[in-house]
Amino acid sequence: MNHEKTDPTLAGKLKKNLKSSELIINKAALLIVSKNAFGECFVINKHHNFIGRSDSCDIRINDNLVSGKHCEITIEEDGKYYINDLESTNSTYLNKKKLSKKVHLLYGDRIVMGNTIFRFFVEESLD
Repeated sequence: MNHEKTDPTLAGKLKKNLKSSELIINKAALLIVSKNAFGECFVINKHHNFIGRSDSCDIRINDNLVSGKHCEITIEEDGKYYINDLESTNSTYLNKKKLSKKVHLLYGDRIVMGNTIFRFFVEESLD
């Protein structure tokens, strides 16, 4: 008789089929805080998250000053989030500094692309 507990949730089923290095334990979100789309929120839930105007982007922004593929947020194996400008026309700014290389994102960071301003947040717990 098998007494092993099974997790009937979708997450439990996915865990059985994924290696531990493929699981994302923490989640992050980008919240738009500029007037063009105030309050719109995007969950960062893939290892590579492309942001831009193109329909092929994971996070699509309706802003004429944002490039087709403007920047990318990656989740590294250590669970940290990084942002990198993809040679966009109007650049990406992190906390008022122009991005020139891949940079580690921290809770509350301010990201500006064109006329769109984001805040970066990481999942929290009550502990």
